[in-house]
Amino acid sequence: MKITLRHIINLYLYSSLHIGLCCVFLYLFTIERFGFEVDYSYLIFIFSSTIFTYSIHRIIGMNKVRKFEHQGRFAVISEFRMHIIFYAIIGGLVCAYTFSEFPFVRIKLLVLAGTISILYTLPVFGKSMRLRDFSFVKIFLIAFVWALVTETIPLYEKGTDLKIILALFLERAFFFIAITIPFDIRDIEIDRSNNVKTIPSALGKNKSIVLSSLLLTLCISIELYLSQNSLFTGFASAIVAYVICGIMIYLSKDKSDDYYFSGLMDGMILLPWIFFQVLK
Repeated sequence: MKITLRHIINLYLYSSLHIGLCCVFLYLFTIERFGFEVDYSYLIFIFSSTIFTYSIHRIIGMNKVRKFEHQGRFAVISEFRMHIIFYAIIGGLVCAYTFSEFPFVRIKLLVLAGTISILYTLPVFGKSMRLRDFSFVKIFLIAFVWALVTETIPLYEKGTDLKIILALFLERAFFFIAITIPFDIRDIEIDRSNNVKTIPSALGKNKSIVLSSLLLTLCISIELYLSQNSLFTGFASAIVAYVICGIMIYLSKDKSDDYYFSGLMDGMILLPWIFFQVLK
């Protein structure tokens, strides 16, 4: 088979390598803006656990979208199924090894995030339901886990003031709710076929986009409020990233190509770190 640029892009996106790197660089933004040293064992853990979780989710999720499996990203996931399973196994093994070396305080918090992630992914509830198959739940679970893993845990371990941790936790959670809403708009027909209600199915597309914008405005407001604190930096980096993200969310309402979502929208997670490197 001739390897094309599209094959490479598909493998990068749907092997979960892209979202794994997004998690890594969001963690690095958190650490570097406070001037803390990078914990490479934790960095490896969040990278491998993200690949493991998203890969398992892609494979198991195919059982819920059988009538869409020959369309768009689902056809690609079917094509790379064995690759994705392989990456899930490797990610799981690395994740388990690094996890076993962590201090007990970190393990307790990660067990919470891991339990939510497993229940989100595996069909352990009645009628083969996953936690994400309950109406209105998935978007908040995603936001909670990402904020906990990339922001709260590393800052808590460094003894950061709890008020700052709470403010940044809310900011990051708002950010993830904002950028996840366009994915729910994209998937509205799939969720409807599975009887799953989401924010876009309740509010409609336009009001959901407005809600995303309001959430990003809250993120900017929190950054402006925290900018009075000289203990850390990166405020301009975050604000510029949120503004660009808002533009991308607005443009997403007319998009259907998954490269826009799995590539560019997920790529918004990288922006704070990128601008931090540029502006510092």
